[in-house]
Amino acid sequence: MPQDLRKIRFLFLAGAFIAGDLLLKWLTGYSVPCVFHCLTGLKCPGCGVTHMLMDLLVLDWKGAYAANPFLLVTSPFLLFEVICEYLLPHRNRTFQRFNNALLTVYCAALIIFGIFRNINGCV
Repeated sequence: MPQDLRKIRFLFLAGAFIAGDLLLKWLTGYSVPCVFHCLTGLKCPGCGVTHMLMDLLVLDWKGAYAANPFLLVTSPFLLFEVICEYLLPHRNRTFQRFNNALLTVYCAALIIFGIFRNINGCV
């Protein structure tokens, strides 16, 4: 299977999973549980994403920010990354190196956010 087709299939499956989770939450009030939270009792950096997306669907920016402030604020960056990775066919090497460094910094910031949100119940 060509690499581009795999990427498109992955995007489709991820989108279908997210849409299914949102629909389940909307219809029943239940959502797919966070495995990290179930095992440790702590919030992972992604905890609150479903609530954030539900709040964004009704334009409740304050609720979306309360659910997961880091991912809400950085979502334009993530959208840009998806567009660059999956929709732009070719990137030059300098951009790719810079982008890899930027993604490394982003992942480190996400982990730091995950640690701080569990200290004294912050965020």
